[in-house]
Amino acid sequence: MNASSDKRPSLHKRRLALLFMGLIIVVGIYLLLKDVHVMYATADNGDVLIAERISSDTTFSSRYLHSVVKCPIIEKYVVGDDYEMVLMESWNCSFGAGIETEPPPGATDRLEDGFYVIDQIDKPFQEVLFHPVSIAEQVLTIDGEKWDISNEPFEGRTFSLQIEKENWLTYLWKRRS
Repeated sequence: MNASSDKRPSLHKRRLALLFMGLIIVVGIYLLLKDVHVMYATADNGDVLIAERISSDTTFSSRYLHSVVKCPIIEKYVVGDDYEMVLMESWNCSFGAGIETEPPPGATDRLEDGFYVIDQIDKPFQEVLFHPVSIAEQVLTIDGEKWDISNEPFEGRTFSLQIEKENWLTYLWKRRS
């Protein structure tokens, strides 16, 4: 054997390296094309304000002051197995001016910490609409992460929460822009 052939990697090692690189590329492509569920807050002009990857047990809530009675309203949701947004609880501390006072069929009600709570509502939604204003704080919480939607870029804009199923690559692209 000559000295120059000892310095070159063996054919076996090169083939192994190419196989390994090919495997990494295939796995990468698979992961980028894999479907994920994403909760989008989209303004009425199409601007994406929030893009959060979610699972079928994601929880989210909205807390705001009622415009007439100045009472905090808390609505709690869960994402169901079929990726619908399901209203589970409604908390308020006053009655009248459009505030629900009777639990729907199958729901229960109770008093807790000064709030009238309707729970086990179990009402599915495809879309939840918001129109926050700056005169009263409104907070949207998704799996513990909070957005003060009474400030820019949300304030004064109508936007909706919706869940979309898409591939990772599309999700990453929308989140980037």
